[in-house]
Amino acid sequence: MSFTGDLGEPEQQTEVEALEGQALLQDAEQTDRRTAAERKHDEIQAKRASEKTKKMALKSHRERVAEFNAHLASLSEHHDIPKVGPG
Repeated sequence: MSFTGDLGEPEQQTEVEALEGQALLQDAEQTDRRTAAERKHDEIQAKRASEKTKKMALKSHRERVAEFNAHLASLSEHHDIPKVGPG
């Protein structure tokens, strides 16, 4: 890119870049052939995934294991693994 001293040249380039950007956006919109329900579904899935990662980041692994062990300890013996075989 060379500047010849003409002040109009950089403005023309930015206009061209802006038009190319708009063309790319229009192409992206045209290639997205999903229905409105599919787009909404994907948005909700992404939102749930971000909420899940935020929730997981609040507790350390050690805290999650301790909580799970407490849950298992509160269950009745009905849920224990039965003995199999002699002995």
